Amino acid sequence: MSAIRLIDAKDLMLATLTRAPFSREEWLYELKYDGYRCLVRKVGARIDLLSRQGNLLNQSFPDIVRAVADVPGDFIWDAELTVDERTGQSSFERLQLRARTKVEIRVCAAMREHPARLYAFDMLAAGTRDLRALPLFARKETLRDSFENTSVLVYVTGIVAAGAWVFEQVEAHDFEGMVAKRLDAPYQRGRSNDWRKIKYAGYSRPAALGWGRK
Repeated sequence: MSAIRLIDAKDLMLATLTRAPFSREEWLYELKYDGYRCLVRKVGARIDLLSRQGNLLNQSFPDIVRAVADVPGDFIWDAELTVDERTGQSSFERLQLRARTKVEIRVCAAMREHPARLYAFDMLAAGTRDLRALPLFARKETLRDSFENTSVLVYVTGIVAAGAWVFEQVEAHDFEGMVAKRLDAPYQRGRSNDWRKIKYAGYSRPAALGWGRK
């Protein structure tokens, strides 16, 4: 069986909570979106959107399924599923409404009222190749080449070395926080010090700060 069929939500890499932002040359810094962690698996015509708990999200997010279906090839992405405000901030409440909507006619209405977006930030497999042993910068390059940005699918770029500056943007624009990642680190299952999350204490949705699980 190919690696792409074996990789599941239980294989997600998790960031370690760190109190203060930092800047280091060998690290990449990305915004932390307030959504659902999502493993995206595409094998032939089959697409699975899996939550961190392993729950299938396809029924509530057919718009995301269709967007992923348009991307050529087989692959596995690590991503964050959100519903965004016009300001660019994520709305967790609107995302929860989408996730609870299952009846087809209501899902269609929810797609119009609460359009979803998928922020892809890592790639675990491409075709039959398992990419997890590659360093982050190589996985990001492969991910970047795998699709074009749309209003639904967004590649998370990140900024190298400038962690303090990225966190200033987090504070200025009221994001949940920032994730710092070692550029030379492989993708490892479970909690790792090679990924570190720094949450913004003044974030407007305080409930997000206490979870520490994404």
